[in-house]
Amino acid sequence: MGIEKYESEVKFITSPHESVYNHLSNLKNLEPLFDPNRLAELKKQYPNTPDIKLDNFRASEDECSFSISPVGNIGVEIIEREPSKLIKLTGNKALPFQVNCWIQLLPVDESNSKVKITLHADLSPMIKMLVGKHLKDGVNQIAEALSRIHYS
Repeated sequence: MGIEKYESEVKFITSPHESVYNHLSNLKNLEPLFDPNRLAELKKQYPNTPDIKLDNFRASEDECSFSISPVGNIGVEIIEREPSKLIKLTGNKALPFQVNCWIQLLPVDESNSKVKITLHADLSPMIKMLVGKHLKDGVNQIAEALSRIHYS
């Protein structure tokens, strides 16, 4: 096993970084994003995204869980917050490997900000071979999705 690091491209957000941080640091705010109708709309907009079925989204301020086909139940938990700058999350024990994710925010000016996702995953060589490309693509897709949310 070895720790692999996957970093997204830096994405521009047309909202103040404090608003973005306040929204993302409460996982209950993600609930509307998991609405099946919203996911279907996104699939139409981005037809090259993989066909993944998400169900049973549940969240509190610090934790969320959902089912993802064909993986199963997945959960994440916020383990650290650095106001207006950083949110650190970790995966639950249902994942076949340990994962930590950092959402880094930077102000551009009073009404715009930047986001970058960094994922650290403890992967065996076999799992890295199977999921490495998906993790790299995934962090970029997450950063892109975060850049399209309206935070006001």
